[in-house]
Amino acid sequence: MTVLLALAGFYAAMMLLRYGRRGLLAVAPGLVRSRSGPDGPPPTEVQGTAAAALLPLGFRRLGSRVEEGPLRGLELRSESFADAEQAVFADVFEIAPRPGDVARVQFLTTFADGAAALTANHPRGARSGSNGEVTGLPGAALDQVLAIHRRAVARLAAAHGPALPARDLAGRDGAARAWYRGIGGAELRRLFVVYLLNSLVAAAILAYCMASLVRSRTAP
Repeated sequence: MTVLLALAGFYAAMMLLRYGRRGLLAVAPGLVRSRSGPDGPPPTEVQGTAAAALLPLGFRRLGSRVEEGPLRGLELRSESFADAEQAVFADVFEIAPRPGDVARVQFLTTFADGAAALTANHPRGARSGSNGEVTGLPGAALDQVLAIHRRAVARLAAAHGPALPARDLAGRDGAARAWYRGIGGAELRRLFVVYLLNSLVAAAILAYCMASLVRSRTAP
């Protein structure tokens, strides 16, 4: 019995380590940190293709970014761009969903009160509320995605005032913080709640096994 409890406790500890990193982000998405710099790893082939499509739309490259959660519970690498009007950031993610797919691209605009608009060319859970809008348009051309994003920004500006400027990497890191404190945090909680539940189950099993082992050692 002792051996079985020890094995169960070890397995629960491994599951807690595996799921806890993301489960923590379901509780506190604001722990995600954005790091950026003008240099970075060479863009992948799909990133290069997406960049070629963004440039005619008035975007310029800012640099490379990575969004990280504690203990690597999240790691998103991207190339970041800003439009000539200094109102929209564009992120081109490192890896396409499947070989041969187009790059995952998202447009992001934030407001001084924390509201945000995000429009992507890949599936995203649609959300709309007082703190912003999220829209996914799988397969849509980037010019169409951008046009829809700008309409969302115009709607939000009527309630939240002018959008914050999209000028540089420091502004993009600030937009990431606003995103995860607001509507992006709600999205992350929805995506990672299953990891939180698995973590709680693993923690309960580990606690039971440890308590049982202690009782077995102290029993007369």
